[in-house]
Amino acid sequence: MFIFLCYALFLSVPKIVLSVLQLGFLKQEGAKEPYILERTKFIQAARYATLRERLSIISTLLDLGFVGFWLLYGFRELENVLDFSPLVESVVFVLCFLVVQALVALPLSAYQTLVVDREFGFAKGGVKLFIKDTLKSFALLLVIGGILIFAFSWMILNVENWELYAFILGVVLIVSLNMLYPIVIAPLFNKFSPLENAELKEAINALLVRVGFKSEGVFVMDASKRDGRLNAYFAGLGRAKRVILFDTLLDKISPASLLAVLGHELGHFKHYDLYKMMVFILGFFAILVFFVANLPEALFASANLEVSAQANLVFLLILSAPFGFYFMLIVNFLSCKNEFNADKFGASLTTKEDLANALLVLVKENNSFPLAHPLYMRFYYSHPPLMARLIALDCGHLGKSVA
Repeated sequence: MFIFLCYALFLSVPKIVLSVLQLGFLKQEGAKEPYILERTKFIQAARYATLRERLSIISTLLDLGFVGFWLLYGFRELENVLDFSPLVESVVFVLCFLVVQALVALPLSAYQTLVVDREFGFAKGGVKLFIKDTLKSFALLLVIGGILIFAFSWMILNVENWELYAFILGVVLIVSLNMLYPIVIAPLFNKFSPLENAELKEAINALLVRVGFKSEGVFVMDASKRDGRLNAYFAGLGRAKRVILFDTLLDKISPASLLAVLGHELGHFKHYDLYKMMVFILGFFAILVFFVANLPEALFASANLEVSAQANLVFLLILSAPFGFYFMLIVNFLSCKNEFNADKFGASLTTKEDLANALLVLVKENNSFPLAHPLYMRFYYSHPPLMARLIALDCGHLGKSVA
């Protein structure tokens, strides 16, 4: 009961308070004179943000109920049912926890994707695509999750000071996932084709050479089959690096603005932002692992668990949520600073007007509400508000008009 109350007090209640503050902010700001977006889209963006926030409150309550079920009842009953060797039991135990968690979140995810996002013109795929994506995600959870749980469980059962080796495994895992994601995992969900526009490809390659960015190539992702929003990003590490352009982006943005967006992303590369953030996340993981490894036995008993491999792992999973919630205050602060610096770098490669116009197109096409409650932004916004970015680029006048 003690852990459940702490979880509610330090995570669930603050998240609901932030959602309530954001809902009040959206109601107040949505009734004001619009800017950046024309009135109809401004109101629509406020409505969309409001619906998402209401769903977020429901998700927070479901998560609290899920954690309460396991801590007060589920862990004890599952341990009574399972009768395997310690290693196999740990893998099955933790996988059951993760699968049930995914199943609990599934209806709300389906409603968000198939109802809300479709109503606002974002979701393009139907029920069939959603089911295919869900089955693939579950398969990855069982295969990759099972392998990782096996590795962590073996360490806990067989290695003294297991937390040190678990941290080393975490380092290998994060680096490996960043390398393999664009060439192994992402293609399971989307098709990636080489960019066919020779003129644009030449301009992009010239930009990459100018900055010293060596990549495996420029690829177009078939994002439109699933979603109508725009994006572009770099993925991978080392030789596996790729430039990824959403096909939706190519249809909506000028070549000059596209180069400005890529220039912004190259700013992150030039400033080593990805590596800095990886080190920061690994530091967080180290603190969390060492904290869980040194929890008193009384806390395990309060959750109806004996000290075991599976107990350590489910505590690691449960506590990652409240720890991560407050950790994001630091991450978002640093991320926003990185975004301003990347904007400055991108503008130096092209022009500040090109980048400003690109940012305006992204916000308008993605129907994003341009502001949020200040406290809410600190916890949830990894990017500064658009107006702040435009002002930093000395292009604030572009955001004051309604297009």
